[in-house]
Amino acid sequence: MKKTVVIVLTLLLTFASLTACVPGPSTQQHYETSAWLGAVGAGIGALVDENNRWRGAVIGGALGAVTGYGLAEISQRAAREAAYRRDTVTYYNRTTGEWVQSDPVYYGPDYATVRVRTGYGQQVREERYERVPLNY
Repeated sequence: MKKTVVIVLTLLLTFASLTACVPGPSTQQHYETSAWLGAVGAGIGALVDENNRWRGAVIGGALGAVTGYGLAEISQRAAREAAYRRDTVTYYNRTTGEWVQSDPVYYGPDYATVRVRTGYGQQVREERYERVPLNY
């Protein structure tokens, strides 16, 4: 029991320190992606750890939440960069074949609308439009 409490506290402190280092404010997308991947990670962790399902769920949930937060941050960073550059920005992971592509679509007086697409290989997984404030 003591070991589990130490592991949980270590994971919580690690998560808190990682989110404190993120440069921008957290948005709804950060919270939703972290929650979804945290829930999936908890389910997978509970299934994998046959000796102690609670431990597996806690570790899997923490890893999933941190991964989800990171994915949301990469997506929003690509959108901001595309809006400021006024050009298409693509982030590509050679190891996994996953990519994020952002294209500026419309510029208003103090914001830009950017299309953000994520995918794997040649296939598009998600496409959405984000409004990015322009602070010149």
